[in-house]
Amino acid sequence: MPTLVGMSLPPGPPPGPDADSSSSDIPRWVIVGLVAVMLVGAALAALAVLQGRSDSDSGPSYPKTWDARIVPYVKIVEKERGLTFLHPVPVRFLPDKAFEKTVTADESKLDKNERKEIDQYTGLLRALGLLSGDVDLFDAFNSAHGSGTLAYYSTDKKVIVIRGEQLTLAARPTLVHELTHVVQDQHFAIGDRLEKLRKANEKSSTTEYDVFDAIVEGDAERIATDYRSSLPPAQRRALADSEAKQRENVFAEYKKVPKVVLTMISSPYSLGEAMVQTAAANGGNAAVDDLFRDPPAHDSVLLDPLPGLAGTDKPAEVAVPALNGGEKKFVSGEFGALSLYLMLAERMPALDALSAADGWGGDAFVAFERDGTSCERTAVRGDTPQATARLGSALQRWAVASPGSGAQVQDDGALVRFESCDPGTSAAPGRDASDQALTLVSIRSQLGAVLLKQGAPAAAASCIAEKAVHAFAVSTLTAAKLGAADTDKLRRIALSCR
Repeated sequence: MPTLVGMSLPPGPPPGPDADSSSSDIPRWVIVGLVAVMLVGAALAALAVLQGRSDSDSGPSYPKTWDARIVPYVKIVEKERGLTFLHPVPVRFLPDKAFEKTVTADESKLDKNERKEIDQYTGLLRALGLLSGDVDLFDAFNSAHGSGTLAYYSTDKKVIVIRGEQLTLAARPTLVHELTHVVQDQHFAIGDRLEKLRKANEKSSTTEYDVFDAIVEGDAERIATDYRSSLPPAQRRALADSEAKQRENVFAEYKKVPKVVLTMISSPYSLGEAMVQTAAANGGNAAVDDLFRDPPAHDSVLLDPLPGLAGTDKPAEVAVPALNGGEKKFVSGEFGALSLYLMLAERMPALDALSAADGWGGDAFVAFERDGTSCERTAVRGDTPQATARLGSALQRWAVASPGSGAQVQDDGALVRFESCDPGTSAAPGRDASDQALTLVSIRSQLGAVLLKQGAPAAAASCIAEKAVHAFAVSTLTAAKLGAADTDKLRRIALSCR
């Protein structure tokens, strides 16, 4: 599973607190919006840019110089990212308890409509097989937020806030990550753009926000990864040990959080970094700058960055399915390739789910309540007739393995339509494999990016990465060193992709 500690979890900025803040400044829509999601993508709308309430109507004020403790990392970010800071921003260090109050929200302040919205989306996630049992999503996101966050940058208040009163070893890559957000904001206005996309998402769900969020987080993770790699071996080992201890400190809290919640939180980091590394492999920072200026519009690029960044993915428009009598919509729009993949992976092996989702060619969904139960209805097509047929077969398998949901699938050859409802809290869980599914697609994308960087043509890189994830176990592909037999197998795969 992708590591959450040592990154700036949550992705992006909660509001910058005052040092004497006695309660959370996080607005309730952050957590409500966090679970008001169509799965991975839209769920991160609130996580990615936690835009807080301002303490006054005046704009942010900037110091004349950086905090002396931060200066070495400012220089690192400018060098690695190839962008110059336009001005310093304040950096605040907060004791643990005070810091945690700024990244969690008070559930008692939810109003009736906000609680209903959370319940609707909880039922929707159960209908899609991504969640089981009686789960309090508000509490789950709050727990992950509060326990794992080491620092954040607020695009609203233009301030970096760090947990603790000293810059610990484990927090330094996170500081590099957050400083990258500062320079992104100063050059590409990421806060304003994410807020605009978030508001647009409230009217009609798309995956544009999710892609841009992944670019923002993936770029920051790329620079943090470069920072780690630049350290001398002894310092790298010390940092790895420090980050491992930090993970242990929050592991007990993470065990209480559903895997899909951690997957939703971590996906823009792991998939975003692979996408940004793919863009940077041939064009460096200039290519990443272009990605900020003209980001892809659909999250299929997160499943497979190579065709997505090449502009060869051209999804078709699909009409939103109609409602029947007695059904009341609460959200509609684009379901997305990534959501489809994670949903399928809960009811079948991840490789089978990925093979089907790779052929995504456009969709539309409507989520609604029927007799007080959350349901969804989706129409999806493949990018070729053969891909549509694979999607139909995979969704049939998924429906058969979805007890209690009333899942139905219809395939007319041009579109596949599926429908599912909340099976209730007592229904049997799925494979609970969203973390494994995310790891698989992340490894495939990262392998493709590495091959590109080493000079492989795009088609060969894509071919090798695809064949490798089918030929090797994930543990083999993530091992520090391949054995002779595995190296020979990989060489044969490369030869077959020439």
